[in-house]
Amino acid sequence: MKDERAEELYRKSIEVLKSVQIRKGGCMATPSGKRYPYIYPRDNAICVLGFVSAGLFGEARRALKFVLSSQKKSGAFPQRVDRSGRDASYKPIQIDGTALSVYALSKYVKESGDTGFAEKNRERVKRAMKYIEGEISRDKGLVFTPNSIHEFPPMEEGFEIWANAACYAAFRKARSLVEDGRLKRRYEQNAERIKKGIEKYMWNSRLKSYVKTIRRGASSSVDTDIDSAVLGLCEFGVFRDRKARALSTIERLERELWNRELGGLCRYPKYKGRNNGGWGPWPHFTLMLCRHYIRLGNKNKARKILEWVERVAYKGMLPEHISTKKEFEEYVQDFRDAGILRKDRMVMIRNARKHPMFRKRGIAYITLPLAWPHAEFIITWNLYKKRFGKD
Repeated sequence: MKDERAEELYRKSIEVLKSVQIRKGGCMATPSGKRYPYIYPRDNAICVLGFVSAGLFGEARRALKFVLSSQKKSGAFPQRVDRSGRDASYKPIQIDGTALSVYALSKYVKESGDTGFAEKNRERVKRAMKYIEGEISRDKGLVFTPNSIHEFPPMEEGFEIWANAACYAAFRKARSLVEDGRLKRRYEQNAERIKKGIEKYMWNSRLKSYVKTIRRGASSSVDTDIDSAVLGLCEFGVFRDRKARALSTIERLERELWNRELGGLCRYPKYKGRNNGGWGPWPHFTLMLCRHYIRLGNKNKARKILEWVERVAYKGMLPEHISTKKEFEEYVQDFRDAGILRKDRMVMIRNARKHPMFRKRGIAYITLPLAWPHAEFIITWNLYKKRFGKD
């Protein structure tokens, strides 16, 4: 891995984050004219973390201010927001978007020292945490969500692993954003309830890994498939990376989801009913895996993953994910035959087909650039340099 290439991708990643930030402050998931010209609280929070990592506190503050002002009466944040700040949701609320917004706020305040901003938003934090608290089940101590990180209710309606990890982190971090000692203790207790629920109910002893979702309601069941969402457990500090259960979960994740043809980590197994432009690896989840190895001190493994990300980048831009041309065209045919090719999907399809890599190497670049992986690269490269120094 050449430091020059990594530094260039780092600089480009900062440019991408700045390019998706609208005048009012929110960060769109993609630039205007691309597939996702909306502000998603989840993606916006990750962009804030990227800005904070890069020391761009003014940009981070503006992004936070925009999303915090969109808070609903319930205390939750919308699934997505338009450029004017209006609720533009078309799917159920995703509780991790609310949790991650609080988590990002705490990170910003800690690194920037902007306690005044925390004070101005203290009531918003309290409402957000009260909303999340109301979704903790009495019987299991886990947070319920109708929809989570994959925005696919059939996989995620119930107790989902990423959402619970994010909510755990939000309760832990929210303690620094309030002054009331009773609230601090209550947040700590809620965090411990969630952690105990994850340990007791989301660990599968047969598979030696944590599960994706315990489904509730009419679809009551357990999704035992390995899923990149489990990376949230170490990412948000629920468990240490060296914990035996964390290690065996990550081992299964790599074994089953590392793409043998293209490299990189896939989001979920290839199976009937879930496709979003061809099955293939996602840079932002791959970068989360890289940070797992950085925290473990495994420089060799971290370097190899970073080198893969650098190879995937096209002119300094990272996609949502990539797939083979064959997998991509199978997706297009299946969705066309079913009559569910929405307008945004047609934009994605046209852009993938006209991309040079589609013709030259038979690889479909899906949604280029996506802000999220650029924020993840900023965070990862800074962590790598802090842990190992420059080569």
